[in-house]
Amino acid sequence: MAQERKERFLTSKLVNKIIQSNDDLQDYRIVSDRDCTLTTPQGLDGFMSVIHRLKLKLTHKSDGTSKCLTVMVKVMKGDDDFRKKSLGLVLFPNEINVYSAVIPAFIQLVREAGASLDLGTLSPRIYLAEAGVRYPTYSDQEETFLVMEDVSGAGFVPGPRLNLDQPHLMLMARKIAQFHACSYALRIGGQREMLDRLVQRIIPLNFLQDGKVFFESYDIVFKVVFERLFRFFDEKPELLADVSVRERVDALRLKYGTNPSELMQRCLERDELYSVILHGDYNRNNVLFCYENEVPQDVMLIDFQENRYGSPALDLSFFMYMNMPPEAWANGGWEQLLTVYHRELIRCLCDILQLQPDDEPLQPYRFDALQQHLKKHFIYGAIIAIKFLPCMLANEQEVQEIVHHFHKDVTADAFRQIYLIAGGETVNERISQVMTHAAQQGYLNMLEE
Repeated sequence: MAQERKERFLTSKLVNKIIQSNDDLQDYRIVSDRDCTLTTPQGLDGFMSVIHRLKLKLTHKSDGTSKCLTVMVKVMKGDDDFRKKSLGLVLFPNEINVYSAVIPAFIQLVREAGASLDLGTLSPRIYLAEAGVRYPTYSDQEETFLVMEDVSGAGFVPGPRLNLDQPHLMLMARKIAQFHACSYALRIGGQREMLDRLVQRIIPLNFLQDGKVFFESYDIVFKVVFERLFRFFDEKPELLADVSVRERVDALRLKYGTNPSELMQRCLERDELYSVILHGDYNRNNVLFCYENEVPQDVMLIDFQENRYGSPALDLSFFMYMNMPPEAWANGGWEQLLTVYHRELIRCLCDILQLQPDDEPLQPYRFDALQQHLKKHFIYGAIIAIKFLPCMLANEQEVQEIVHHFHKDVTADAFRQIYLIAGGETVNERISQVMTHAAQQGYLNMLEE
């Protein structure tokens, strides 16, 4: 009954709201129930949301012509207790804010500057975005509805599951540079008040708040994956044969081994020079690629639920540690991707602000200066990556068990047990490589500060 109730709402009242909320649709209507089809594609939902596909046949009120519209409808999962523990009532409104306020402001910035930068494929078109609403005909809970364009029709589809090759990586590096550049352009270009207003709309998503763990589900998984990581290092001491690497990993274990959320909160420190509005969860799972002859040509950002304001390192580090396979880190590959990001960042700033790369306002964002800033925060992405890798590299049965326990009771020992073994040695090797590389790159040096 509850599911039928929701489906009736989605195919009736929600459809009417979509039509009423868009100027180019207001002269159209749904003639019959057959003109509205709701499906729930497998594989699109996540830990916290369900995504439906809504196909509409719209008929013009005056001339009777029709057109078809396909949209994706994203709604929250779970009861009130689950949404509270998983911070759904923070994550979903923040995502709504990015689509309804941040991206439109960035598009306006670029348009008014007369820049050549095209943000048309930065994200899908949004038809309806509502947060904190109650519809008794849908449920008895406070809900969030996000209705966006189904961009699969334009050729945007998910890419490889985890590891990306160079063309995919370079596209993602350039696209996030474009997104970050808009924050810098507002600050440098004399529109700091606009940036401040956008930032003030973001609900803080802290790991610690008022001296207590705030992001409980993340804290639990951090602790389990740290337990797994350090246990593997104990079993394989040869992995820490490099004295400097061993000392840094030991320092991480001693200082934050049992309280990883404290380290993650440190990474959220804001900087008046370098902080930007972030995607917050930037990895392959949250982008769509457009291909031509099987070669990626463009990438689109989706899923801004963990949007924050902070160091660009938070987006870059997670993306790189999550989606660059370890073999791609060698022979200058790591530095090359950072260079791709930086070149696009400066290109966009010069385009929007009509500056030259060596002009004074851009001096703080030289590659060497920016790199020094990034080093202080790059441990963030290493830890977020090892948090997710057990799930990403696990087999289907293990993933199902992880999801089951995550929803049922993430605090139970059953969740801890499956997360300690999911993916086996493949996961153990990958997470140890991530942390070893972070130590080698100097990303753990901030522990001494």
